Amino acid sequence: MSSLASSSTGPDRHQGRRDGPHGRGLRANALKARDVVVVSMASAGPTQSIAVTLAAMLATVGYASFLPLLICFIPMLGIAIGYQRLNAWRPSAGATYSWVGRAVNPHAGFFSGWIMLMYYTIGTTSLTIPLGTYMLSFFSNGAANNSHDVALVGTAFNLIVLVVAALGIKLSARFQWGWAIFEYGLLVGFTMAAIVGIYGGHLHHTMHLTSSWFTISGAGGFTALISGVLLAIFLYSGWDTAAYVGEEARGKQAGPAAITSVVLLFVIYSVTILAFQGIAPNHVMQANAANVLAFVGQQIGGSFWKQVMIVAVLGGTLASLQAAIVSSSRISFAMGRDRVFPRWFGAVSEEHRTPWNATILLGLLNVVFLWASTLIGSIGKALGDIVSTLGLMAAIFYLLTAGTAVWCYRRSILASTGNFILGGILPGLGAAFMAFVIIYSLATGSLNGIEIVFGFGLAALGLVLSAISKHVGKSRFYTDPMVSHGDTIDEELAGQQPA
Repeated sequence: MSSLASSSTGPDRHQGRRDGPHGRGLRANALKARDVVVVSMASAGPTQSIAVTLAAMLATVGYASFLPLLICFIPMLGIAIGYQRLNAWRPSAGATYSWVGRAVNPHAGFFSGWIMLMYYTIGTTSLTIPLGTYMLSFFSNGAANNSHDVALVGTAFNLIVLVVAALGIKLSARFQWGWAIFEYGLLVGFTMAAIVGIYGGHLHHTMHLTSSWFTISGAGGFTALISGVLLAIFLYSGWDTAAYVGEEARGKQAGPAAITSVVLLFVIYSVTILAFQGIAPNHVMQANAANVLAFVGQQIGGSFWKQVMIVAVLGGTLASLQAAIVSSSRISFAMGRDRVFPRWFGAVSEEHRTPWNATILLGLLNVVFLWASTLIGSIGKALGDIVSTLGLMAAIFYLLTAGTAVWCYRRSILASTGNFILGGILPGLGAAFMAFVIIYSLATGSLNGIEIVFGFGLAALGLVLSAISKHVGKSRFYTDPMVSHGDTIDEELAGQQPA
């Protein structure tokens, strides 16, 4: 096997492809820039994310949902710029895991990879539960609220996208393109119809936009606003999938694609949520929280358009679930390639050039987490806990990535105004913002016990596993200075300054 540690000193150190066991690597140059944007947007999944979060956002900040979206946008953009600069230095399927491990500390890198894996495995319950709920709502509202029926349907869909993800990144990208055109076309259409219906007087018992929708007091105060910010972080998160397919993208298009995705997500979420939240009073939206977008579709156009909305959510959720499997398999592949995970994870299919073992295992693990979450309590409670936990996990690994971007380019930050803003101010603002959200959420009790156990308990387990990995696996990732100390990578960075 050729590890990252050894390849970093060889002639291919700046190439996108890194070999797995037996010299096989991922398929280089398989994705164009627009393919990466579509995969990234599918991972964020606006339709399914709104389906999961709209009622929770209304319950948390009322109608002031635009504020947390806006507050998150600039820091998130700064973090995306950090991703772009790190990808310009070294495209890696492990992304934050590889970057933090090389530039800061190997244990911090393992911790980052572990957190991202938890995000993309535990997090898929927020995808597969809506899949089951919305599919069953075609036939029976009672079945849509039966957790066991929901889990069965979610399992079936999970296995379908697992097969697509295992058969190659090009097939995955084509799958994403088909659903993206359909999903975003419908989302734009429903948003326009909601605005016309509310402000044209065609819909009754709607909520009209007021100035309180844009104030902290309208959000219920600063503490409530920060809770809304955690939900907004979850809404944005997923665009970083662009980084995980960096080795399979042409050139170094993954970085710019990440920035483009963040901007597009801000526009989509701002307009759509502002329109949909006015469809009915808050208490009515809460009563339909389990299938809130189906309710929105029915209010806009009746039962037919309710079914169309359900199809849109199903398609978008399938695409997001597939992107989650693609992301988690690439991260664990990179960790297996470095032997901080068992080497088995680094195996690549000879025919499809996908991380075959990691894809299949993590896809099946998603099913395990799905069933575990449905046995804990009601669907609504499970969704609420999972979404808040994902926001916390995302905040942690975004903090680590942005901080690493500043650290990596610290010697060139003052070289020009552009470097100072793009290399220091914006990624630094993103890191500081995520640190504040994490600390404030803990200090004010914004997170309940389940969320803290999920978020910090699993994070702490990552540090324990890293210590075990160092002593058992004896990977060069932990010992080679080219891997673990920032000062030794300056020459590499000097030739990799992003535009």
